[in-house]
Amino acid sequence: MTTPAIERLRNIKTLPQLVSFLRDELDWPISSNNTEDITFDYEPSELGLDKETAVKIKEIKQLRPLTGNQPWGIFFVNFEKKRLPVMVMRRILHSLVFKKRTAPGKSERQAWHASDLLFISAYGEEHDRAITFAHFVEDEDLGGLAELRVLGWDDDDTPLKYDYVAYTLHNKFRWRGEFERDPDAWRTTWRNAFELRHREVITTSKQLALSLAALAKKIRSRVRSILRYEDGFGQIRKLQTAFRKALIHDLSDDDFADMYAQTITYGLFSAAVSRPAGVHGENIIDMVPVTNPFLRDMLETFLNLSGRKGKIDFDELGIQEVTSLLNSPNTQLNAVLRDFDNRNPQEDPVIHFYELFLAEYDRKKKIQRGVFYTPKPVVSYIVRSVHELLQTEFKLKDGLADTTT
Repeated sequence: MTTPAIERLRNIKTLPQLVSFLRDELDWPISSNNTEDITFDYEPSELGLDKETAVKIKEIKQLRPLTGNQPWGIFFVNFEKKRLPVMVMRRILHSLVFKKRTAPGKSERQAWHASDLLFISAYGEEHDRAITFAHFVEDEDLGGLAELRVLGWDDDDTPLKYDYVAYTLHNKFRWRGEFERDPDAWRTTWRNAFELRHREVITTSKQLALSLAALAKKIRSRVRSILRYEDGFGQIRKLQTAFRKALIHDLSDDDFADMYAQTITYGLFSAAVSRPAGVHGENIIDMVPVTNPFLRDMLETFLNLSGRKGKIDFDELGIQEVTSLLNSPNTQLNAVLRDFDNRNPQEDPVIHFYELFLAEYDRKKKIQRGVFYTPKPVVSYIVRSVHELLQTEFKLKDGLADTTT
């Protein structure tokens, strides 16, 4: 059954309708119905967005402060297409966090902490709009690294989803009189709508494989998204073109995204195994074991473009989430390695953990590529048998070590 709350949410298609909802349903102290009176306008160019990105955005507005001592910023972003362009949102957010500007004729527009920014985004066709509240959740235990979390709805959602959204909005985003005196209290309340799930303590190789595989899938998905909107001119697309010329001439978008995700994720894992004290951007390549030069070279190629000093956003691709996981105090890597050794005695975890990782990341690819663990006694038997056959059947005195042929 459709409730009045669900119907009200479904009917929000424009910024004025959204503002009315915030004022009438959530009691936000908004004084005017005219959106021009209650917002500041931003141009995409002010945020350093290129023309190709800018065409995806209809408008960017900042809501004027609800109180005189407001520590947080609220922004409305209206996108062109049905799909929420998360990459573009991250770029806007990074611009607001790290830059200070003064707009001519308007009040000074400050920079914010990432966790103090609340975005309300609309996207899609006029008859099929979607609304999303978005926020960066920071984890102070991991150096303030941030992950984007969303609360949203669209015309395709079920009544159950609408009920959840309506409940969360009224319980986490409703304005109360005491917030005028203590705006921090309201910030704390709406932040709770975006709380991260409880972090699992990782102590086994199976748990770590699951977690790394999930992050690798996110990187793969983000690379695919970037390839779609870069239209042949961006840095990721250029890197793919370079790999096509040098290595794989028929490298598809999906295969490139897969190669990128696996190389980054597994390379960082290899570095962490080499240095359990933690992986850091300045010396990641040096931490990858020299016994795997191909992985070192591939990781270096990718990270040179994806690092903070490169032209691709390290956070945008989700690479930082992998280092966060590996550096987290909840990831007890020594315990993971002990668990791995108990299951695979005397085996190199960097080599043999890959089978476990790939099974969780993409089981179909694992089977297609024949990635299966071969027990050491079996390998030893095969090697000794071939050695003996070379000596007895082919009369090569030194067997595998013979250099006469």
